[in-house]
Amino acid sequence: MNLECKNCGGKIHFEPSKKGNVCENCGSVFSVEYEFNFIKKPFESSESNLEQINLENNIENFKCKLCGASVLFNKNEVSSVCMYCGAQNMTPFRQNSLMKIDSVIPFSFNKAEALKRFKSSVGNRFFANKKIFRDVSKDDVKGAYINAFVFDLDTSITYRGVFSYTETRRDRDGNTRHVTRYRHVNGVYDNKFNNIMVEANTNLTQPEITQLMPFDYQKAVTFKQDFLNGYVLEYQEDMFKSCALTAEKIIKERVTRTLLNRYGCDRVVELSIDVAYRDKKYNYCLLPVYFVDTIYKGNKYRALMNGQTGKVGKLPKDKLKMFLTISGISAFILAIILAIIFM
Repeated sequence: MNLECKNCGGKIHFEPSKKGNVCENCGSVFSVEYEFNFIKKPFESSESNLEQINLENNIENFKCKLCGASVLFNKNEVSSVCMYCGAQNMTPFRQNSLMKIDSVIPFSFNKAEALKRFKSSVGNRFFANKKIFRDVSKDDVKGAYINAFVFDLDTSITYRGVFSYTETRRDRDGNTRHVTRYRHVNGVYDNKFNNIMVEANTNLTQPEITQLMPFDYQKAVTFKQDFLNGYVLEYQEDMFKSCALTAEKIIKERVTRTLLNRYGCDRVVELSIDVAYRDKKYNYCLLPVYFVDTIYKGNKYRALMNGQTGKVGKLPKDKLKMFLTISGISAFILAIILAIIFM
């Protein structure tokens, strides 16, 4: 989104280094007050936490006809493209009520710095296909705020099931055999799970955002539209319940891993987990993410970067380098084995 400068009418954007909005025309700086805030609220408040849209007059909600994303843009910015699929056929779309945003983690560096950090990260990853992102420029970098619910869930968990593990044994003749052992388990596991982040966006997945973790929630501030200037936001509706269910699924996965470790097992044969919640709270927060898009040999590629820390997510691999490395390691191991045999 971009608003107009009060002095000359030029576009303004939020500049992290200035901690305020900067005019792209005259350079005027309009400071934005930071009020640190990352307070969790009871689940019950989510049902009464809708508010009427109160956006600036020149901000409008657009919907992508191609992928369905609903994105906030400057309505005079006719060249706006969808941050997910790159389509330019965005059409105005009106939503009557939206869930109130509690907090936002502002971008801590601008697009120029993002490009510099991104190229450095690509260069430092041995197996990354460096050719794909070799020619990316600042125009290929787009900043967007990602919707996320961050949960605190205080639980009392009752479990019952069967785990297994494998023992390796040798008989008197030196033959190796594997024996599977089983353990019947049951008990109560109490734990408070804090800051479970669940993304709430149309075309992003939980693993994609998880790769960018961690975000420092202690630096989250009370949401203001000023932080959105120069950036994009997909504004979602009715995501709270589905995200809460995802958080509960994440808890069960964590509990399963913890129990396997506790009982010295590595597989679940069967397991029943009943979760009782003593307390459930959430914070609806916006997370800063840079999208880096490029086209290489006719194919589109995208990488994501944490706009607070600079951490880059998954990158396409250089298959030739991986093949040569694996082949080299295999040849080295084979050479050692042959040397031992002949000795």
